[in-house]
Amino acid sequence: MTAPLIILGCGYVGSRLARAGLAAGRTVRVCARSTGRLAPLGELGAQIKYLDAAMVKQLGPVMASMHGATVVYSIPPVGSLPPGHAVRAALQGAAGGGVGCFIHFSSAGLYGDHPDDETWVDEDTATALDDPPMAGVLTDEAAIDGSTFDQLRTVILRLAPVYGPGRGVRSRLRAGSYKILDEGQHVTSRIHVDDVVGAVFAAEERAVTGSRFLVADDEPTTQGAYAAWLCERLGIGLPPSRPILAAGAARVAHRNRRVRNTRLKQALGLELRYPSFRDGEAAIEAEEAAG
Repeated sequence: MTAPLIILGCGYVGSRLARAGLAAGRTVRVCARSTGRLAPLGELGAQIKYLDAAMVKQLGPVMASMHGATVVYSIPPVGSLPPGHAVRAALQGAAGGGVGCFIHFSSAGLYGDHPDDETWVDEDTATALDDPPMAGVLTDEAAIDGSTFDQLRTVILRLAPVYGPGRGVRSRLRAGSYKILDEGQHVTSRIHVDDVVGAVFAAEERAVTGSRFLVADDEPTTQGAYAAWLCERLGIGLPPSRPILAAGAARVAHRNRRVRNTRLKQALGLELRYPSFRDGEAAIEAEEAAG
């Protein structure tokens, strides 16, 4: 793709996406409240814009003069505004600016906050309606689904927990902040940040409007197995555990599931670079070794 790329809420994933777009010779505009941390992207040629999504009047101008662009909306629900208001304002601004494709980052954590280690989820699995912390995520998705701008192609990507250099279980183990829930028997899915980038590029090229995809790797595994493999790799001891239910403490939410990525790969023709955590972690080690 050669269309301009606009990233609203440019954080960890957005920065990786911006670098990939710049490397491909695309015009890239990155928008966030903290523009100072975007300076390295500016040095690579990205346009930097200040954006506070709670100030909805800013959403239209940051997408101006980028006709035919792909917008990636990577902003969590804005609690100071009515539900879905920021997303609707962004859609209106995108349509008014002649944007061609609007990709919304949602969450694969919409299926309940209790462990369910045997069940696989896909795009047709019902989401949980009794999980208040995720209500804003559902409302933002509903705003995308309710878009009436026919000229604007919309796509929702429900991301599994993202890991990569500087982020994920490896970093938390090194920092000593990671804990295993219960006996480590609960299943987790994940996605390497570079495969999120690949999913974005595949979606902007091939996804039909109104489509929704779960983005995860091929191999869900238990939290304990993942931690044990990483600890052996790092040469450190296993982290401590904590119960999901403990006397005098709030229950720990566990929203991860076995995510089925069949539609992502078949409908978008996407081949994952890192189909398992072993592949992804090896790539992190190679990148760290290269500095």
